[in-house]
Amino acid sequence: MTKRSYIDPHQMGADNAGDVARLLLLGIRIVRAESRGKSTKRLEKRADRIQAESVERWNAKYGAPDED
Repeated sequence: MTKRSYIDPHQMGADNAGDVARLLLLGIRIVRAESRGKSTKRLEKRADRIQAESVERWNAKYGAPDED
């Protein structure tokens, strides 16, 4: 049995503390940009990329969730 991390990217969006912090800060920046009427497309793309890379790392290490 493979030991799994407590941070599951399929539920949390990230698989390590650094990515969790990046996503949290990006979320804050997105909310601030929206409140100022600014575009959030670039920030949202960056957050999506972090989440996708995190899921890819997780699946490479532990396998996709439906492979259990």
